[in-house]
Amino acid sequence: MEDRHYDNPQEELLARILDECMEEQLSFVPPEREISHTHKFSPEFQKRMEEIIKSHGKPAGRKLEKKEFIYGFNKAAACILVLLVIGAVGGIGYLGFGMPASKNAPQENSMADMEAAPAEESAASLETETGESMDTGEWESSENQEGGSLETDEVIADHPGISQAEFMGQTLDPAPEQRLPARLGQVKTLVNSPMISRDAEEIMLTIGNMEEYTIYYYQCMDLEVLIDGYWYVVPPLTAPTEEESRQMVSLEPGMAQDEAIRLDNYTLDYEAREYRLVTYMDNMTLCARFRFEEEELFGEEE
Repeated sequence: MEDRHYDNPQEELLARILDECMEEQLSFVPPEREISHTHKFSPEFQKRMEEIIKSHGKPAGRKLEKKEFIYGFNKAAACILVLLVIGAVGGIGYLGFGMPASKNAPQENSMADMEAAPAEESAASLETETGESMDTGEWESSENQEGGSLETDEVIADHPGISQAEFMGQTLDPAPEQRLPARLGQVKTLVNSPMISRDAEEIMLTIGNMEEYTIYYYQCMDLEVLIDGYWYVVPPLTAPTEEESRQMVSLEPGMAQDEAIRLDNYTLDYEAREYRLVTYMDNMTLCARFRFEEEELFGEEE
């Protein structure tokens, strides 16, 4: 071991231990003569190594045979031919089918209009026949078919200007919407009874929401009366405040809400043909119609 100069005894001790360990590891390595006798390389390995040495480590290029070249050229030519045939067929189809279609377009449109016209007429007639049943509800369908209300609605459509009416010493304004449904989609309004007793102090209105989304409606509602085939707004004796008129109620899907309307807040004529409660929602307006019991029936119950 060479003489070395160490700064401290610890370095000298570590160097000595390292040399001893290296000598011990090298003692297990056999000498080069023994390695050459114990292992012989195969001829294939030696041949490959010679090729690598000659090419300086680069793989030798392979020559393309004549058969392979012809096959590849034919394959490329066949692909180009198929593309040309497809393009030609597409052009012929455009010229053969596209131009006549454009000429026949007016005829097809006229036929579509002729087919759509009866459908529109039938839809309009269906709305005319069933529109009043949406207003009145199921309990008065037979009376509407006899006439009266349906003819009145047609007059309203022809004469949108409706004059005011006198009712119980008051001058009433016509309702902004004369025809209103009791149900739109899965939202419906109805009163607790289509025939209200004359001594009833209030009427209960139920709003049902069977849609998949929440609806909102104004808590303040309008009471309207039917006079000579037209609907008029009956003003309340105590008008709601501005805050009350803007108050809205949310109704979640699958829920129903009851709203009580005090009848003593209105001047009523029990002999009037019909009344309706109008509910204003965020995107729709519905009504629930009712009437008061006839006087003779009211007397018998007493």
